[in-house]
Amino acid sequence: MKIDVDKQVYKDAEKIPEHIQIRAAKEMKALKNATSLSELPNVRHLEGTDESYYRMKFNRYRFMLYYDIEKDIVEVISLTHRKDTYKKHNLPWRK
Repeated sequence: MKIDVDKQVYKDAEKIPEHIQIRAAKEMKALKNATSLSELPNVRHLEGTDESYYRMKFNRYRFMLYYDIEKDIVEVISLTHRKDTYKKHNLPWRK
């Protein structure tokens, strides 16, 4: 499983407190070391999506993930506070 981090994640990380940035780095390292998303306890498939959208939860923040099954690539889309996570993305159920 390959991990691709969007440059938006780095921009999002600059806006959050430093102690959360450290925790985000630890979670990202765990994601990179994982062989599948199912082995991470804080990763869940987003209900209501036919596509492979996931969220990785820690503290009050979320990584938004997209898993391309054919290419076996996990794309990390964003890092946001929980109140903004689902509003920010144009997910299928929000249309």
